[in-house]
Amino acid sequence: MKTYLQVLSVFLTFQVCSAQYWYIPNDAANRNPGDINADAERPSGGGLPAGWTTILNPNANPVWSTNRTLPFAFKFNNQAVTNYKISNSGILTFDVAASTVPGFTRFTLPNAAIPNNSICLMGMVGTASNDVVVTKVFGTAPNRQFWIQFNSYGYGTVPSDNANFAYWSIVLEETSNRIHIVDQRTGGYASTKLVSIGVQIDNSTATMIAGSPAILSKAGTSDGPLDNVYYTFVQGNQGKYDVTVTDIITSPYQVAGNILVTAIFRNLGTTPITSLRMNYLGDNVAATGDVKSGLNIPKFGYDTISHIVAWNINSGSHNLDVFADNLNGSNADENPVDDQKRKKIFAMVRLEPRVPLFEVYSSSTCAPCRPANERFLSITENKNPDDFVSIKFQQNFPGTGDPYATTEAVNRRGYYFISSIPRLEIDGGWDKNGSSFSEELFSAASQIPAFYTLDGTYKIEDKKVTANVNYSPLFDAAGARLYVAILEKITYANVASNQETEFHHVMKKMIPNEQGTVLPTVPALTTRSNAFSYTFNGEYRLPPDGQTANIINHQIEHSVEDFKNLYVVAWVQGSDKQVFQAANLKPEGTTAVNNVASFNTFSVYPNPSSEHLQLDVEIHKTTELMSNIVDNAGNIVLSRMNKLATGKQVLQYNIQNLPAGEYHLMIVDENNNSSVHEFVKR
Repeated sequence: MKTYLQVLSVFLTFQVCSAQYWYIPNDAANRNPGDINADAERPSGGGLPAGWTTILNPNANPVWSTNRTLPFAFKFNNQAVTNYKISNSGILTFDVAASTVPGFTRFTLPNAAIPNNSICLMGMVGTASNDVVVTKVFGTAPNRQFWIQFNSYGYGTVPSDNANFAYWSIVLEETSNRIHIVDQRTGGYASTKLVSIGVQIDNSTATMIAGSPAILSKAGTSDGPLDNVYYTFVQGNQGKYDVTVTDIITSPYQVAGNILVTAIFRNLGTTPITSLRMNYLGDNVAATGDVKSGLNIPKFGYDTISHIVAWNINSGSHNLDVFADNLNGSNADENPVDDQKRKKIFAMVRLEPRVPLFEVYSSSTCAPCRPANERFLSITENKNPDDFVSIKFQQNFPGTGDPYATTEAVNRRGYYFISSIPRLEIDGGWDKNGSSFSEELFSAASQIPAFYTLDGTYKIEDKKVTANVNYSPLFDAAGARLYVAILEKITYANVASNQETEFHHVMKKMIPNEQGTVLPTVPALTTRSNAFSYTFNGEYRLPPDGQTANIINHQIEHSVEDFKNLYVVAWVQGSDKQVFQAANLKPEGTTAVNNVASFNTFSVYPNPSSEHLQLDVEIHKTTELMSNIVDNAGNIVLSRMNKLATGKQVLQYNIQNLPAGEYHLMIVDENNNSSVHEFVKR
């Protein structure tokens, strides 16, 4: 009998322990869990993307929704659940028989006012006219996420309005059975944006996030995931040894050859990690494990680690998987559900000089926009205009906004989830105030190899603009879009309150619109062309401001000050917002003499080499040549500029400090003509 009772006691103890939750703080994530949901965080009826379903409307008093059915199998507290309901006071419960609705209070858990088997985001208040709860499923089975969003809600006793609003979500994850609480967006409220977060099993068992019942919202005002934070509840007990890969930071765009595999690892266990074995699978082929010792990754800490063995890839698309094992010697990971992360890698067939795209988001009513624009112009005005593309998207705020704001310009801002200006986007990646733009940033953007070739011509006849764009991917591209925009070189009439008197490279119309044109999936080096045409309608009108009621209606009018001042640009952009290449199109009939290469190059020697490399060059006219040595990861490891006179010249490079491997020597002249040579460093 004693043995039986001991066994029963152990069994019950295990059951109680297995019913516990622990949580992972992701309070500096700047992303959504799993990166599956990329929808804009906007109000219902005011920009909320399609696919969301409203399940609860506002009410002056705490109320439950109707009973709802989960879209996939899910376990709460290790027990299967199929139905739920939610309150406008921030409680999601699987006890659908509960009748009493918790009030608009930030309770401390456990609490008898909360139903059993509940997820709690207390402090939310859904009483104002636009406060709704909406749901949507993201991803594909068996790794879907079910998002339940408190959309445009308020905090505490203060209802939401145009200046005060909150977006939070409860996320249920298929297969892992994890629960995420996502802090998405808050405007206004200042110190009153407080919540209490936890899961309650019953009135004696609960797990709360540290800081409850007064956790301050950390999300910003952006309507995208770039400033989101979240907390993850995991069933069971936190293990001693648990390491996950949070990100693979190897660039997805590479040059064929050897690439460095680098990832960020996070310790989710209770024991500090002093050693691990880093592993990767390249297209499901395992590399030799790389044991890393001398580490010190504390609980919930991070470390960035590179594998000692380079991954050799051919041109094309590849799958890269990274994980760790042998923790602190030979210990296995106790929670393998999140051990491994995968990333798609695209290898270019050759190097191509890049024309960077600089997108300036500005307004003549924005005081700090003036110095930011002056800073940008001071760096770019003396550059060769063929070496970069600059676009200015005038905006409808602050105040009443710029008279040349357009729906397309505003929507383009929304594409990047921009909530404040001045803002500069460099090739869809660098995203900061333009006042911090520098010569170094311009140079760095120019030196990254391009992933497409892109060129074309345009013609302007009266009010009609036609363009023909030629493009060719350097990898097996999928999901890219071609964007074409008509710009006015300089405008003067849209002066407002910030004392700017002229505005450069102002976007007037995108063809066909700001959504761009989806490009077909074609093999690398396949050349295609797209033709575009647009005719400006009606007569010129200067709107009084950039508000919706006053902006230009392209169907009946235009805002072009001088049609002789128009030109056309194009760029190709991936689904991850990475710009692959940009181009200033040439006027139709323009002679190409200025773009004839000013040099010829011959083979590099000796090849292979261990110390020095030479390149014979024949210069047709005095010119400046940029030399870049690029490794197979696409990183520029040596760069220099030479001014060379007409005649035969010899360029010499000291490569003795470069690691052994394959490299490319790229030579670029002032007109962006290039020559690329491959060599091997012993």
